Amino acid sequence: MSDSRSEMSAESPLPPSNFDGPLADRVSAFEREQILGELKRHNQRMTDTAKSLGLERSHLYKKCQALGIDLRALRKVAE
Repeated sequence: MSDSRSEMSAESPLPPSNFDGPLADRVSAFEREQILGELKRHNQRMTDTAKSLGLERSHLYKKCQALGIDLRALRKVAE
């Protein structure tokens, strides 16, 4: 009989992470990457982006501000 925990640590099914540092920093980096990807996918349309992420639009604006995402700069680049 084998221990499933030792099997998991020996062979991880997840790809190596590009995020280093404390968990909070990793979570912020992941959220930032996801939001930027969705903004691009929805052509910087906040309503569509918020819906796709399961957020209210006002929460998406607050999250972008907290993560240092400059929405004005993104819109200028997109134009």
